[in-house]
Amino acid sequence: MLPRDRGGPVTERLVAVRCGGRRGSGYLLSPRIVLTAAHVVAQGSDLRVHMPGRHEPVRCERVWQREDPSCDAALLLAGEPLTDDDPDRAWNRWGRVSGIAPLPGCEAIGYPYVQRDGAGHLESEHVTGTLKRGSALMRQVYVIDIDQVPAPRTGGGSPWAGFSGAALFARGLLAGVVTADAEGWRHSRMKATPAGELLGDPSFVGILAEFGCPVPDLRDVSGPAPDPDAEFEERYAAYVRARHSRLTIYGVDLNHDREWPLDASYLSLEARLTQRRPGTSGWPGRTVPLPADQALSSRDRVLLRGVAGSGKTTLVQWLAVSAAGGRARGALAYLDGRVPFVLPLRHLARGGAQLPLPEGFLTAVGCPIAGTQPSRWTDRVLAGGRGLLLVDGIDEIPEPDRERTRHWLRDLIVAYPDNLWLVTSRPSAVGHDWLAPAGFAELALAPMKRDAVTEFVERWHTATGAGTSLARRLLAAVHTKQDLAALATNPLMCALICALHRDRQGYLPHGRKELYDAALSMLLERRDQQKGLAETIGVQLTKEPQIKLLQKLAYWMIRNQHTELHRSRAHQIVTAALPSVPQVARLGDAQQVLDHLLLRSGLLREPAVDAIDFVHRTFQDFLAARAAVEEGDFGLLADNADKTQWEDVIRMAVAHARPRECAALLKKLVELGDQRGDRRVHLLAMACLEHAAELDEKVRRSVEDRASRIIPPRTIEEADALIKVGPMLLELLPGPEGLTEWEAGYVLETAAGIAHDAALPLLARFCAAPWPRVRERVVDAWGSFDAARYAQEVIAHLPADDILTVRTPGQLAALRELGGRPRIRLRGDFDEAALTAAGPHPPGSSYELVVSKNSSLTGLGFLREWAGLRRLTLSNCPNIRSVDALAWLPDLEHLSAAEPGRLPVLQDIGRWPALRSLVLGTDNSPSCAAGWEAVQRHPALEDLTISSHALAWLPPRQAVTGLRRLALVGSLPYGHLAAMPGQFPNVSVLDLGGGIRAETAGVRPFPRFPALKQLIVREGTALTGLDRLSGVEIFEVP
Repeated sequence: MLPRDRGGPVTERLVAVRCGGRRGSGYLLSPRIVLTAAHVVAQGSDLRVHMPGRHEPVRCERVWQREDPSCDAALLLAGEPLTDDDPDRAWNRWGRVSGIAPLPGCEAIGYPYVQRDGAGHLESEHVTGTLKRGSALMRQVYVIDIDQVPAPRTGGGSPWAGFSGAALFARGLLAGVVTADAEGWRHSRMKATPAGELLGDPSFVGILAEFGCPVPDLRDVSGPAPDPDAEFEERYAAYVRARHSRLTIYGVDLNHDREWPLDASYLSLEARLTQRRPGTSGWPGRTVPLPADQALSSRDRVLLRGVAGSGKTTLVQWLAVSAAGGRARGALAYLDGRVPFVLPLRHLARGGAQLPLPEGFLTAVGCPIAGTQPSRWTDRVLAGGRGLLLVDGIDEIPEPDRERTRHWLRDLIVAYPDNLWLVTSRPSAVGHDWLAPAGFAELALAPMKRDAVTEFVERWHTATGAGTSLARRLLAAVHTKQDLAALATNPLMCALICALHRDRQGYLPHGRKELYDAALSMLLERRDQQKGLAETIGVQLTKEPQIKLLQKLAYWMIRNQHTELHRSRAHQIVTAALPSVPQVARLGDAQQVLDHLLLRSGLLREPAVDAIDFVHRTFQDFLAARAAVEEGDFGLLADNADKTQWEDVIRMAVAHARPRECAALLKKLVELGDQRGDRRVHLLAMACLEHAAELDEKVRRSVEDRASRIIPPRTIEEADALIKVGPMLLELLPGPEGLTEWEAGYVLETAAGIAHDAALPLLARFCAAPWPRVRERVVDAWGSFDAARYAQEVIAHLPADDILTVRTPGQLAALRELGGRPRIRLRGDFDEAALTAAGPHPPGSSYELVVSKNSSLTGLGFLREWAGLRRLTLSNCPNIRSVDALAWLPDLEHLSAAEPGRLPVLQDIGRWPALRSLVLGTDNSPSCAAGWEAVQRHPALEDLTISSHALAWLPPRQAVTGLRRLALVGSLPYGHLAAMPGQFPNVSVLDLGGGIRAETAGVRPFPRFPALKQLIVREGTALTGLDRLSGVEIFEVP
């Protein structure tokens, strides 16, 4: 993948253009769209482009051209992609030169005659010069005075011949296309068509949109280059790398540094795109997971939700450091050229402060070099679409501040729309679709699955030097003890478990309250004892007196909707509490006690001058809950049950409370939910039950009764709320009988989210559900459980003809133990050895195989073990380069090889005499008459899916008589459609869902196909006569 554009010409996008005997230059606007000069390609049909590093030219077709006094430009469509870059991302930023001041430093790269060697071989030339906007005003073209003028060409003619079509860049923006060596200037001046002229032409913009090339905005270019910007950005990037390149695990490491190198300890978690209603992609409710650090790779604005400790802030650090590194690679290449701004809201909104404008970003977060940034630097970065804005912690500001924060975000996005935005929040801090009007997609961090927990535990023990033996013992405990596994679902809880396991020589508490109690004991008492610090500080404090003070601080913060305390307020709280905690008073006055808690507790920190907060909200909520119970504030707890900041406090209050207090609180929650008709409050009460060690049976039944009225869940929000209830909810969840398809999907979402072995019998019941998508969700849940046990107790009950998706080596091994499956989808980077070992047992027992999203696979040799396959799909496997191994599949009936697209399938099609169905992509659809001849000669092929552009290579009078079904991907020129009845006389099913090309203005009649029975067209297709097609079933698709 090419790096995201930093500005200026990129060598990987340069092409040489040839049309008959005429030569020119060109520049890629997308993997297949080439910008060049119209006069270069105006005559002749043999159009080809050559790219450095490729041995063979690639054929092209003209899809747009315009040649008049103010414009000389054309767009070509290459027969196959010329790069592997993502076609959906904007590559180039376009510019319009404003004012008439000369603009030096403009540049273009092309293939002029002057650079050819004696044998006439091409070579590139990088031209620089000054654009003179005041020249050629009548024709409205650009004029560039060249810095270095070549010698005249021997025998006449221009030494610049062949340079026409090169892209012109000004201040890093694509400003036009070179068209001519200006006459009368002795080869020292070139002309160019301005980018504004192109983007002002609706037909040009229409073609870009039609072929998936993002339509850019024009940005004004003028004035001298802002040299100080580059220098400052280097300093700022170095600061970001140093500031955020270490991961802090607060308060959980006893004998080692709390900060670890981020690149060694970062664990890529998964996120899911959440949907609110049926009918949207990602049924039911969520899409398949994607790595969280790729959330912005295909979308510009994301609201990321995650529970406390789920890794939201760590992800922010990782993205910032990756962008500041300068040359992000691989899956993070989309960050290259981005300038990160880490904006923690708890600091920005401190004390009700005005949220900063862009010029104040660095000052607001305390960046020490903020005062050296060039004037309006941030504005230039954001206006240029180069910003990566990481807004962390919507939940960490008081609820009254959240609305003004939303307006602040909205105003920033209106002013600077082309940047990447990530906003993080706890799940319920803001409503769903809170930022949807601003174009934000909503994703949720998924709980860590078994493989991720294993990786985290192993990394933790490596980083802390705790040893592999201890890690193995802990993993054995996590994988066998359900209560422990239920806790180990996010990085914070995993880190706590690791630290306590080491500190207690393998003994671990049960339950969340016990885990937090043990952590506080480790931090507040045993830590200093083991380090021998009691003598140093003069006083040995036990855990309880310190907790008394800490919980008062925490409770004040919760009651007053604060995530930080001013030091003076903390001093007042400690002063008021000291008389009741005499053991702590021996340390000295309130100031000394507060300093001690900051220095030694491991729970408090000073994020800024005169500001104090807890190192993590989890501890703040736990301690606030204890304070509320001790003060008997159960009415206050119930009154705040509808506020998101109180949810965890209320759950932990139930854990702290005595049985009678617990019953009183839960009864109040039930009554409040009844009075307000608030199902969230009823669900909160249900979620509290797992923390109630002893509870009046009548109260328990009333809580369960209210929760049962919300079962089955009917939205993703309800499913998420039910997941928080925990394993006790499982006995209330119904099987698929009597449910709708969507209800069944959300019940599965809930059971899988609880991820307790007690869910296995319920999940197994859904294996017989009548809906394929529900059964697919049963398979998706596999990763949340032990692979072997899930395979035996759940997967084994799925219908044999369901396709089964396998994502991990453990699942693959478990499947083999089951005896394999007839239909298998292998998703992910399995290497060839693993695929060979996973061959069906007994041989020939699998008839369909799908290999998808596999970038490590380079060959298909593993298919030797899969003889007998009748259906094979290769999807998103970009590094496969040969189909020779398909010779081992003589019985193949269906082959889909749309990706990787360059596989030469057609030339080998005769190897599979039984092949009935073939799916090809844009890059390996027929690109010459011989390809169509291979299709026509095949004795069994009757179902073909190809790119619509392949019809350009089918001679108008050649008939392909064997096809019964034809699907065309991409829009189709009407001229090709008109010729198709004679070319495909026996087609009974025709899929034109890609539409009819917009360049054919007006309404055209639909041609009559002799054998047509079913037609698929795009909604609003401008064709007449569809209503008069007798005997033809017509379907319209969006």
